[in-house]
Amino acid sequence: MSGQDDTARAQALQELHQLTGYSEERCIGLLEAADWDFGQAAQAFYLDQDREDEPSSAPSVPDNYTGPRTLDGRPAPESQRRAPAPAKKTQKRKGVATLGSLGGGAQHDDDDDDDDTDDVDEGRNPRDLFAGGEKSGLAVQDPTNQGDGGPMKIINDILAKAKANAAKSGSSSEAAAGPSRAPNTFRGAGRSLGGDGVESRTIPDPNASEDNDASNEEPQERSLHLWRDGFSIDDGELHRFDDPANAADLAQIRAGRAPLHLMNVRYDQPVDVKLHQHEENYRRLPQTYKPFGGAGQRLGSEVPGDGNASAAAAAAPAPAATTSTSSAPSTTVDESLPTLTLRIQLPDGSRLPVRFNTTQTLGDVYGFVSRASTDVAARPWVLATTFPNKEHTDRSLVLGEMPEFKKGGTAVVKWA
Repeated sequence: MSGQDDTARAQALQELHQLTGYSEERCIGLLEAADWDFGQAAQAFYLDQDREDEPSSAPSVPDNYTGPRTLDGRPAPESQRRAPAPAKKTQKRKGVATLGSLGGGAQHDDDDDDDDTDDVDEGRNPRDLFAGGEKSGLAVQDPTNQGDGGPMKIINDILAKAKANAAKSGSSSEAAAGPSRAPNTFRGAGRSLGGDGVESRTIPDPNASEDNDASNEEPQERSLHLWRDGFSIDDGELHRFDDPANAADLAQIRAGRAPLHLMNVRYDQPVDVKLHQHEENYRRLPQTYKPFGGAGQRLGSEVPGDGNASAAAAAAPAPAATTSTSSAPSTTVDESLPTLTLRIQLPDGSRLPVRFNTTQTLGDVYGFVSRASTDVAARPWVLATTFPNKEHTDRSLVLGEMPEFKKGGTAVVKWA
């Protein structure tokens, strides 16, 4: 145990010597007074330093002073007019420091804050802050800088890459606009004339690749919105920074490349990405109006969701119906009896003029229509008149006794 104690004392002596710069004898005296406790010895050193600074900083009080005083009897400080502190080179402290020493260093040494600011600006590590008193201190980290994987670091990298690409594209456009290439008058493929035993052949354009490169494809425009908690493309959904599924997409964006599945572009297709930085969490952006969206229907195509499938199937053999109506059967008419003429309009728009005796019934008209068109046999139908608008279903009525047909007229075949 004595060997371990000697090693611990030697280490404490070395650390206290590095911290204070005192001689070995004086450091041994501080450690012996603190029972070889390095923390208490270091605290005693800082207290001695504060006592040495107090007489020099305390102002002398004249005997005839009648101004305001503080609670401990000292003159109250005047307006906060302080002379600029002389520039002094501070020695960087090493070893263990207490919260009290850190607080004292913040009051007397202004260079420590500059060091913290440099760390934040360079983005190496988050800045350490301290809150509370000497015995109730709390160490916190600056939330505006969260190291290499924090949201602010990602946003700063994307903005820096965008600025670099903008400067690069500007210089390349100026260089391209400088030396103008003379236009090639003759371009395209050619054909050689054939002759006896020689076939004509096609000569490809030697500048075809250059023409393809010169045909500047219009870049697609996309908007990249940077939020505090993620990013979004145009008016799409949020892609969070802390989601591992978005790590590959973030790496491509930080490298200056567009994720194909997010930007909806082809490989090597030029894309003009516009950055929009928002100082807030994600919110749904209004939808952009896109004309000519959705699907359309060609004229003559079946109506989607129409329940009358049998009607579409029945309407398909329309040419056959027209052929059948062109050779409509004739009716048996007694020329010795009075006659009338009816024009029967079929559902396909064709009209059939036919003669009936006034003594024939409405059933004879139904029979004629059934024989004249094969389409009406597949669906129920009725005969109707347009003026007056009336359906005639009683087939026993005599045509000569019906006011609508006794002098002839028009009968319309309607689907029931």
